[in-house]
Amino acid sequence: MSRKVLLFGFVALIQLAVPVWMIVGHERVRNEGVLFKFKTAPIDPRDPFRGEYVRLDFAAESGEWMIANGTQTGNTRAYALLGTDDEGFATVTSLLLEAPSDAPYLPIIFSTWGDAEITRIRLPFDRFYLEEGDGKKTEDLLTPEWNGDEMVPTLPSYAEVRILSGEAVITDLIVGDRSIHEWLKEVP
Repeated sequence: MSRKVLLFGFVALIQLAVPVWMIVGHERVRNEGVLFKFKTAPIDPRDPFRGEYVRLDFAAESGEWMIANGTQTGNTRAYALLGTDDEGFATVTSLLLEAPSDAPYLPIIFSTWGDAEITRIRLPFDRFYLEEGDGKKTEDLLTPEWNGDEMVPTLPSYAEVRILSGEAVITDLIVGDRSIHEWLKEVP
């Protein structure tokens, strides 16, 4: 065989191997990861390139944490050690500069100036993708309604997230104790 054919075969193999490796890693987190429930307030944007999805704003991203040792200014990478509150929802118990080896964690980004208290972090996930056409239905389901002079709140919602070795996969969006997929089957 010529070198060009071998080179072409090698490049083709690599192009197939990379997505397969990504899918295998994703499925491993889904199957072996620890389940956490993250309280969320969904917002529904649409993107012509990425499709329809629900952007999620998590309660666990707000809190009060300190990292000593004169952290850098601007965006800093750290690791959020995870726990659960009394209701079973995920919380960030502390921020570490090195990944722990014995507890569930997520890589996060935060901004601070010196040894200041950190009040807002960014989790490494914030989107739950939907099938085409389900974005508007989801938005209608989750938008608060006005009843006369008062606003009727939406049903409580949270994201089910599987976490394994700092990798995270959102497996479902739960609204009022039911999967969003169940809700969308009922909505015309």
